[in-house]
Amino acid sequence: MNPKQTAQKIARQLAQEPLEILKEAREQVTGENVEPQNRKTEEPDQQKQIQHQQELQDKMRASRRIEAYQRELEDIRKQDVFKDLQRRISEGEEVPLNDYAELTMEQKQVLQAQMEAVKAQESGMRNAESGLMIPGSKRSRRMGGQKQEAEKQQTRVEKPVPPSG
Repeated sequence: MNPKQTAQKIARQLAQEPLEILKEAREQVTGENVEPQNRKTEEPDQQKQIQHQQELQDKMRASRRIEAYQRELEDIRKQDVFKDLQRRISEGEEVPLNDYAELTMEQKQVLQAQMEAVKAQESGMRNAESGLMIPGSKRSRRMGGQKQEAEKQQTRVEKPVPPSG
């Protein structure tokens, strides 16, 4: 060994010695002999406590996940009921919306509007079948509508049709 390595080895020993002195200081001051077995028995107790805490945290996480899944399933069921009611209403069936407490107010309003639209459509079809003509829109408010139409017909230019093929 060269002197540099020897000096490093001595420095390491000196650095570790104060810790050794502190380990033995309790025994020197109090006169009690601290056995390493006491330390070993404390560690398993701490490990058991830590493990118990981890188990409790895992159970809490699991219960929160289960609750979230249950809420998600409930939301899916509500959406399925809503879609089923929409389908039934579009087929012309009249559905009592008050019987479905799981629907929100917005959903009930949408379904009510859909029922009214289907009823209006059915009554329009009945009127068409019976021969009654209900005008689709209001008449034009232009003055002299027939006169303008006649002028338009006179000045209309036929456009040439390009040859096909």
